[in-house]
Amino acid sequence: MADLKGKTAIITGASKGLGAALARRFVEGGAHVAIAARSKAQLEKQAKEYPDQILPVPCDVTCSDQVKTLIEKTVNQFGQLDILVNNAGIGRFGTVQDLSEEDWDQMMDVNLKGAFLTSKFAIPHLQQTKGHIVNISSVAGTVTFPKGSGYCASKFGLMALSDVLSQELKKDEVKVNTICPGSIQTEFFETAPSYALTAEQVTEAVWHMVTAPEGVIYNQIIMRPQVPPELQK
Repeated sequence: MADLKGKTAIITGASKGLGAALARRFVEGGAHVAIAARSKAQLEKQAKEYPDQILPVPCDVTCSDQVKTLIEKTVNQFGQLDILVNNAGIGRFGTVQDLSEEDWDQMMDVNLKGAFLTSKFAIPHLQQTKGHIVNISSVAGTVTFPKGSGYCASKFGLMALSDVLSQELKKDEVKVNTICPGSIQTEFFETAPSYALTAEQVTEAVWHMVTAPEGVIYNQIIMRPQVPPELQK
């Protein structure tokens, strides 16, 4: 059975929801994991479950100095970096006319700039280990919807960033994976439909990405929940 023994991962947006589920799965699969988010208290609470395997690092992914510190602390603690999961993300929804400039900027900063910064500073270490970058995008990175201008634009941008990273890092044998899930039953959605994906279901898809057989890359996965027939339009 594939596992992550001897591997080190960084997961952003890891204090709750999908990020927290990913951290647990990676640790249970043998990895050391640095978990990053802005909430120090939530990170430390999670780290207590696996004190020898989880390193909590408060980090705002939109600030380059904090991202550099995240990478440095992880490598200093565990000796290497094999996997970067860019999971941090926010959503603000409204028509273009009603969406505030602040909300637009926050989505671009967290969802897109954050992934750029973490990738930028992680790449030298990932080149050494022939590692992975996993970008958590969204179905909203492949199709648009009303009131989703800023969110869709940031996720479409993340898809483009993923493609460029894949091309640039191919020669270094660094794998770049992108997963595009639909609605997930996490704090991200105030009222996710009952049939929405669970964090654990998405986590298993990511797990298969990072434990793929040698020579195999799951470049992009679009993952949707199965809608009950009576609710289909």
